[in-house]
Parts: sequence; structure tokens; C-alpha cells
Amino acid sequence: MVAMEKAGIPAVGIAARSFARAWQSCVDGWGQPATAFATIPHACTGQQSDYIHSMVDEQIDNIILGLTRMSTTADLTSMTNGHSETDVFTVTLDDSPWGIDAVNRFMEERDWSDGMPVVPPTPELVEAMLKGTRRAPQDVVMVMEPGFGLATVEKIAINAVMAGCRPEQFPILLAAIECIAQPESNHRDMQVSGHTEAPLILVNGPIADRAGINYGTSAMGPGVVNKANTAIGRALRLCLINIGYCKAGAGDPNFIGLPTKFGMCIAENEEVSPWQPYHVDKGFRADESAVTVVTVTGPTDVLDNASKNHLDTLNNIASMMFYRHAGGGAWIKGRQSAQVGHSNQRVPFQGPYHPIMLSPSRAVILHNAGFSKRDAQEWLHERCRASVQDAIRNGVPTDENGKWLAHPELQHLADDPDATIPALEDPEQYLLWVTGGSTHYANFFYGTYGIATVPVEDVG
Repeated sequence: MVAMEKAGIPAVGIAARSFARAWQSCVDGWGQPATAFATIPHACTGQQSDYIHSMVDEQIDNIILGLTRMSTTADLTSMTNGHSETDVFTVTLDDSPWGIDAVNRFMEERDWSDGMPVVPPTPELVEAMLKGTRRAPQDVVMVMEPGFGLATVEKIAINAVMAGCRPEQFPILLAAIECIAQPESNHRDMQVSGHTEAPLILVNGPIADRAGINYGTSAMGPGVVNKANTAIGRALRLCLINIGYCKAGAGDPNFIGLPTKFGMCIAENEEVSPWQPYHVDKGFRADESAVTVVTVTGPTDVLDNASKNHLDTLNNIASMMFYRHAGGGAWIKGRQSAQVGHSNQRVPFQGPYHPIMLSPSRAVILHNAGFSKRDAQEWLHERCRASVQDAIRNGVPTDENGKWLAHPELQHLADDPDATIPALEDPEQYLLWVTGGSTHYANFFYGTYGIATVPVEDVG
């Protein structure tokens, strides 16, 4: 719609009422805030066509008005988020009972927080945070959507202070943002999706101990022992809100949300894992540090207390893998793609990746039975299957001769009602991550997009 309006072609969007703020936030970010839209009561997904027609018919007058009225130029001053010197505000803490909360009220009035109390980002604290990196304050790590905010090192530091991070944790946050800047992370869709998805930060290497991350018992829960995990995960969310303009109900139209959207950060329990850590799988040395980010929804508990052997454990994990839209053999149509900024370019990526948080004792069961991590991934890949009929239900891209574009070698399965294929394209998409305390549980997250891993800056 924005591209059409910029080209001088009148256009009107149609949005469900609950997405009205999200629409306005998106067109603001794309530089065309006066793009017209009409609202209907409900989203069209899954609705019957006659009901969709009736909702739209009720808005015909507004649609005509949007197509015929002259748009006005909106004041974009509030959208400015450039390289200029950072503004400094003064907030007075008076002696009233609520005076000490003045900073939080100031933030809330401007929609600059996640709704929880923040640490005031004073110039002194921001300067101290910046000592956690060698990067210059005005270096741009990424352009963060949907508002196209410039994620400079300084702006990231401000949000890190607000979240309660310490300078030794700052390199992890910077690496996490570098991860979501990779095309395979599809961060724009993550930001504006109505789905309950959020980034999960996974940390490997010595940086986990230096940053104070808990990778033992209750590592993704509340408590002082998890203050580093909580602060780093929360800092990423504050950056997504304040730099990317992904504000609840506006840039973020998530229909109900989940507590996981406040932030998730965890390290692999490398000390007790029987397998080599994930970053070594990806080519890093064990004494190097790396951060991985994957977008997920969930989690779901995998209860493994009745298992008698390693195959019972794997079958319990596999029983979680049949959510139809989390993989489901969709790779047979070709890989997903991500839009690159304000352009028509799209970049293909492999996904989704499903993180499986194995407690150390579950990993030991598999290891003692002779299963390497790769063996377990291949077992899951082979046995977690999807119906070909379901996978191609809405059509498969073909050439002018009707030949499948992505996987022509599998086209012969199209007419076989009993044919199945692996639910995911590759065994590595079952991300086995050993963490937490030793127990008979595991956690399973449904992945939604790709995955990215980057090294952590070594600041000495």
C-alpha cells in the first residue's frame, strides 16, 4: 500500500480493529503516515467468504473516502531516530510517596518501557555500559524494523542500562542484535507478527561465566541467581520496543502475547553436557564465545519420568513435533524468505529450527546408549514426518510445464495419499541444547524462522 501511495496510486488498506494501531505504526515507519485504511471487526483468517464480504461491504463508504480524499503531510518529527547527539532529559524526584517512581512514570508516558520498572539510564551509567565494548557509540549495528530505527551502540547501551545489564553482559546483547540483523532471522516478521513468537538468546563459551549467566537449575525462571539471564533477555526486548518501535498493540500486534516476550536468555550447561557444545558444532573453538538467536513460540514441557531407555526419551520428544504449522513438511514447496528492508528483495533461508532444551540427565541417557547429538537429530528427523498431502494442500510452485520448482524429485509423491516426508528439511533443525538442572524434564520450543550465530566480542 505504501509503495502504491508513493507512486501516486490511491490505495486503502483494510485492517481488523485490533490491528489499527499496528497499521499506523507500520505506515509511519515506511514514511507514509497518511496512507488511508478502513477497519473491520475481525481478522479474515479462517473466516467464511460471505462473512468477509459483509464486513468489507459495511466499510465501502470509508474505502471510497480513503481513495478520493487528499492525504495530508504528517509531522514526522516524532519518528526521527538518526545519528544526532542523544537527547538528555531531566526528571525531578520529589519528596512525595511516589516521587521515587518519577523516572518510570516519565518513561511510561512516552511508551519507552516494557511496563516494568527500569533503571534510570543516566549519562554516567550509559558511559559505563559503553566500556563493555570497543565499538564506537555511533556505530550502527542494524536498522531495526518496523520503525527503521538506527540501532547504534549507544542506543543499545541505554536500553541495556534500563534493563539492569552490567558492562560485562553488554557484548552478549550486541551479539544478539547482530544475530537478528541477519536475513535468516527474518526479524521484521518477528516484530510485526500477530503470532506469539519471541527471540530466544542462546549463549556458549567462557562469556557465560564472565557475564554471570545461570545455566543450572531454574535457569529460565525468576530469582537473583538469574539476574544476568533476565537482564540480557529484557534488554533485547527494550531495544525492539524503543529502537524498532515495536510497541504492544502498535508495531507489535501480537493477538495475546506471552511472558516469553519480556525476554529469554540462557547458556548451554557445557560443564556437564556429554556432547560438545553447540558453538563447536558451528566451527568455533571451545574457548571462544558465541551467541545464537532463534525465534520461537512456546515452550511445552516434555515429561520423561516413565522412560525406560533412550528410545523412550526420543519418542517423548518426538511426540511434541506434530503441530501442523511448525514445519509440517512445508520445505517441499521451497525455503522461506525474508524481506530485506524497504525493498522488493527477499532472501531465502532454512527454517524453522526447533530448540529442544534437554536437561543434562536426558542427554546422558542418550549418550550412554551410544547416541551422539547428530544421531539423536537424525533419529528425530527420520521419525517426525508429515503427510505429503497436507504439505502441498495449498499448492506447490511450478514452472510453465507444471514441474515442481523446489523439489521435482518428490513430485511423484503428490498423488500418493499415504506418502510422508520429514517434517523439517534437515536434522540440524532439531536444535538439541543441554541446559538447566538434572531432571526428567525437557522443554520444547516451536521455531518459526531461521537461526543465526555470531561470535562475541572479546573485550579482554
